[in-house]
Amino acid sequence: MKKLTKIATLVLSVCFAGQIAFAAGFGLYEFSARGNAMGGAVLAGEAEPASLALNPALITQLPGKQVQLSATLVTAKIEDVEYGSAKTDTDREWWPLPALYYTQQLGEKWWLGLGAFTRFGLSNTYSDKGWMLPETGTHSLYHVGVVTYTVQPTVAYQATDKLSVAAGLEVQYLNFTEKVNFGNVAHLDLDGDSVSWSGMLAFFYNANEKVNFGGSFRMRNDHSVRGPVNYEESTLPSSFVKAGDFWGDITFPAQLALGASYKPTDKWLFEFNWTNIFWSCFRSIDIYFDNVPGGGATPGMMGTAQGNMKEYQDAYRIGIGAEYTLNDKTKLRGSFIFDKSPINDRFMDVMLPADDRYIVGLGAGFDLGKNVLLDLSYNILFVQGLDGVAADQTTPVDYKSSISHLMGISVRYTF
Repeated sequence: MKKLTKIATLVLSVCFAGQIAFAAGFGLYEFSARGNAMGGAVLAGEAEPASLALNPALITQLPGKQVQLSATLVTAKIEDVEYGSAKTDTDREWWPLPALYYTQQLGEKWWLGLGAFTRFGLSNTYSDKGWMLPETGTHSLYHVGVVTYTVQPTVAYQATDKLSVAAGLEVQYLNFTEKVNFGNVAHLDLDGDSVSWSGMLAFFYNANEKVNFGGSFRMRNDHSVRGPVNYEESTLPSSFVKAGDFWGDITFPAQLALGASYKPTDKWLFEFNWTNIFWSCFRSIDIYFDNVPGGGATPGMMGTAQGNMKEYQDAYRIGIGAEYTLNDKTKLRGSFIFDKSPINDRFMDVMLPADDRYIVGLGAGFDLGKNVLLDLSYNILFVQGLDGVAADQTTPVDYKSSISHLMGISVRYTF
């Protein structure tokens, strides 16, 4: 007979190839080097194949067939995560964020596109595997990560000389991993996956020679994760067996993005982007275990329903970018971003030890000839600290400020 035990997990989130979360909440917006350097304010200005990720209606500006390969390298470390009387930090690690895009014009009015990228990310590995959470005194989470792959086929249509629209289907694969030290006796290793799909709509409007507008709406993603529970240690309490599965549901938020561009001269382009992320759907996380015996020390590992409460709040992101055409071969770029965190300071945990972000970006674009364009970017991300209480409304939690670095490169080729 199967035994079901409901537990509150300390973490569940999304990333690509194990990336740490470096956007507020755990959203990712690093889709191309040009987009990085422009602070994500690329919904209404010049198009690139990577526009598929933010505003695919822009691809109606791209003639012929184009392909773009992008990668952003991220390094981050979070110091001094305090949970009650316990204190720890995360390891410094490096993560690549790859993306691939293809666009093709079909006649005068229609375009097709295919993009592979990610929109969320979180991975934390704590330096001290033995640190204990004060409310249980028996267990500690020392690693969490999820791998997501988004593939998005898209169709765009130029309705008039001024208006273009687009629609895309997002197919998302998710792989969730978590490692927990249970009572300094066993290391539990969870590894599960899921596939979900959703859609997006977008528009681009050319008001006049100097001003453009653009926007997109992404629907939310609903995942049901399932996988085995493994044990890294051979010595286990008598109530445990080396078998069992887990599963759980999670909803990723819908997103509305609006942008405007202004080109006062042939040399200058300015863009503004506002994005609202509907994080209020992220209320709690419930994971269920099947065939994992209860009794004995098990309740201490599993915690209480308070532990899974997140109560996230809707958040927003503002980006301002500028591009200067130095000559026929070179463009210079700069940006500033404010990224509001959705974390509720009355329901804090060790899942995502960070608050609001301030991001400064620089970059350049180069025409290498023979239909090849190269873009480079560098961003420095200032993560603000936060203090509050855990879901039990008693245990104090404190995150310190930290800094992350992002380096991007994109290569684009027109057939």
